[in-house]
Amino acid sequence: MYMAGSGLVQAAPLMFERDIRPILKAHCFHCHGEEKEIKGGLDVRLKHFMEKGGDSGPAIVSGDPHNSLLIEQLKSGDMPKGGKKLPEAEIAKIEQWIAEGTKTLRTEPAVLVPGTVISEEERAYWAFQPIRRQKAPTSEYANPVDGFLQARLTKAGLAFSPETDRVTLIRRASFDLTGLPPSAEEVEAFEKDTRVDAYERLIDRLLESPQYGERWGRHWLDVAGYADSEGYNDEDTDRDDAWRYRDYVIQALNEDLPFDEFIREQLAGDEMIPSPPVNLTSDQTRKLTATGFLRMAPDGTGTERMDKDLAKNAVVTETVKIVSSSLMGMTVGCAECHDHRFDPILQKDFYRLRAIFEPALDWKQWREPRQRRISLLTTEERATSAELEKQAVEVEKELQAKLVELRDWVFEQEVKALAPQLQLKCREAGLAFQKDVKSLTAEQKKLVEEYPGIKVTPSVGILNLFLNKYGRENDLKKMQDDNAARAAAIRAKKPQENFVRVLAEPVAYGSKTTVPVTQVFMRGNRELPGDAVGPGDLTVLSPDKPIDFLADDPAVPGTGRRLAFAKHLTSGKHPLLARVLVNRFWMHHFGRGLVNTPGDFGHQGEKPSHPELLDWLANEFMSQGWSLKRLHRLVMTSAAYRQSSKKTPTGEARDPANALLWRYPVRRLEAEVIRDATLAVCGTLNIQPAGPPVPVRVDENNQTVVGSDKPLLPDQLFRRSIYVTQKRSLPAQVLAVFDAPQMEPNCELRNSSTVAPQSLLLMNSAFVVEQADFLAKRVRAEAGGDVRKQAELAWRLVFGVPDAATEVDSLASYLTEQAKVLKGTNATAKPEELERRALASLCQVLLGSNRFLYVE
Repeated sequence: MYMAGSGLVQAAPLMFERDIRPILKAHCFHCHGEEKEIKGGLDVRLKHFMEKGGDSGPAIVSGDPHNSLLIEQLKSGDMPKGGKKLPEAEIAKIEQWIAEGTKTLRTEPAVLVPGTVISEEERAYWAFQPIRRQKAPTSEYANPVDGFLQARLTKAGLAFSPETDRVTLIRRASFDLTGLPPSAEEVEAFEKDTRVDAYERLIDRLLESPQYGERWGRHWLDVAGYADSEGYNDEDTDRDDAWRYRDYVIQALNEDLPFDEFIREQLAGDEMIPSPPVNLTSDQTRKLTATGFLRMAPDGTGTERMDKDLAKNAVVTETVKIVSSSLMGMTVGCAECHDHRFDPILQKDFYRLRAIFEPALDWKQWREPRQRRISLLTTEERATSAELEKQAVEVEKELQAKLVELRDWVFEQEVKALAPQLQLKCREAGLAFQKDVKSLTAEQKKLVEEYPGIKVTPSVGILNLFLNKYGRENDLKKMQDDNAARAAAIRAKKPQENFVRVLAEPVAYGSKTTVPVTQVFMRGNRELPGDAVGPGDLTVLSPDKPIDFLADDPAVPGTGRRLAFAKHLTSGKHPLLARVLVNRFWMHHFGRGLVNTPGDFGHQGEKPSHPELLDWLANEFMSQGWSLKRLHRLVMTSAAYRQSSKKTPTGEARDPANALLWRYPVRRLEAEVIRDATLAVCGTLNIQPAGPPVPVRVDENNQTVVGSDKPLLPDQLFRRSIYVTQKRSLPAQVLAVFDAPQMEPNCELRNSSTVAPQSLLLMNSAFVVEQADFLAKRVRAEAGGDVRKQAELAWRLVFGVPDAATEVDSLASYLTEQAKVLKGTNATAKPEELERRALASLCQVLLGSNRFLYVE
């Protein structure tokens, strides 16, 4: 066997289709086969094309890599042109394939049509295969999930770790399902619950908590790219109504809305209700609000300093990226300018998906963000509002009449102040001026210029000048204030007009326009439109019979394209959606997915660690009514979920990444959970649900903090983090430092870093210091002045469990010593103040501890 220079060893002979073609597709096909103009006359899509060669002769000589031009060009770096040199391992693989005789799996066709051809190997890729009902392996465990996992563990010489203790289990389950720590009372009650189904009851209680939807809503908002601002450029305009979509997600998850319905409403809720949308029922409003999912991409088209056409095109492109990564687990956005380098996704596939959304995102007939809002006022409320406005206008007219009366009074005073011989003529001149300035005679013009008091008008500003002269300036202000108050009181009775941020086609706004034609942009350039394409799914899913959708369904308001796509995705037959969803749910329970690249199921992503389990879960999820709560119960009652997180030498040696789940993974809490848990244990958390977000502002230290320049009630500052404004250009510092994502355009997988700024924030942040003070006050109020009792209570409140005796001793000693240290720096401070500051310091230490920040 030929040994390449890199030392690569291949047990089985290399085959073109399986081993070599993917390399050439990624680096060479674009210039040498897929474009209409084949560079250098060389097509590398088939072996015999390379043997024939191009303008420079044969590219390969079977059995002789040293005399193969392709190897020479690759090793020298001359090819690929303008790109990075191929990795040495890939060059070595091609070299070895040539040395082995350039074997192929099958007889090659004599010719290929220009452009991309999807190979049999690409069609056979695991993610594109139908989801099949897998049989769970026989196992000692009742839960089928454990059967799949145990089979792999046994093969690797591993086993599940023992079940963890109850304190750890309730903390794990509470953070998983609600994002909040269990109280000390809840921990104690669970420890004492001797019923056989105590753990199952705990899960059910947590799933019924309103905080469940907030916790899992945050996960969905990540992949949706939720933000309360438009992003795109520095203006980062606020999205006043985006929070209604956030509340929709939370409510839908709390109600366990079947996930297939959840997806359909977000993709096409507007096409599931009558159009135009007026006199909406609560159900219709919900469906309309759900389409906010398709309005989460950055959108700068409402601002001025930009190329508007470029910005419009970016909104459509980013929307396709969000949909394809969140629902299909595919990097379809990589095919905007050319066929995908690694996956069988054609450039026209990107535009076929774009065609699904383009009737509502028509860049040639664009609606800016505020033009896409839909009012929730009913016809009756509009009529009421119009009548009240009419009444308010009538009241305002009364002011105008009174201003005329004041004008007349001032006019009389000004005339009377003139010499008697001038009064008659000046009166006539002033009245003529009031009637029609153009009718003034030459003499009258002279008089009004000479005596300006006779040309007084009912203008507020002019009247004020004269009323001040006569000491009646307060009369006018009182008259204005009274009139304004009466008009405002009438307008206050108007029904409040609320809006929803939606994606809808023109018919929803009361207009019908020509359905746009979607064209493939050559090299992604909108100024180079190419062939027209219709709406459809990825070609690789059905190469012989493309999956097309009606361009304009007469049975649906609008074109019906999005509704057709939504039904197709949720039909139960689509190979991607259910796999992508259950993989992401699994990831949130175990810290990593069965496919650990949740937004990329393609060749550049990771392969499934347990492919049979992935398919079984996907099938089970669909067959059980797409119920997420049922899936939670299934996963969380498994032995895998309930096992200890302790490491073992054997496990570390055989599976250091814990991909086989021989122990439960220790995980740092996410940014929002750290903040919410801090508020919870300090007793300040405001659990008020729903509504407009709490604002953020830049403080005197140039840090973005939760708050407003306007006065806010203190408890508003302490709402859950999901209700804090998610402004793209101003992420709250306490969240950003702990890896809260920036939506560009969405977040498929969060980072979890450990960096110095996190420690600095826990030491110096005004938020942490303030909360530690609150906790100290709570401890002092409940435990009194006994330092040992203070230490015991602080530990119990932060960690939910009693402290061990040795730890209590250490904490009590800390309190005593810290008070002495503080006295040394402030000799005049009162003892109670020193004790308070020492206790706050201890509380801050506990809030910054790994035991608080991590869940086992």
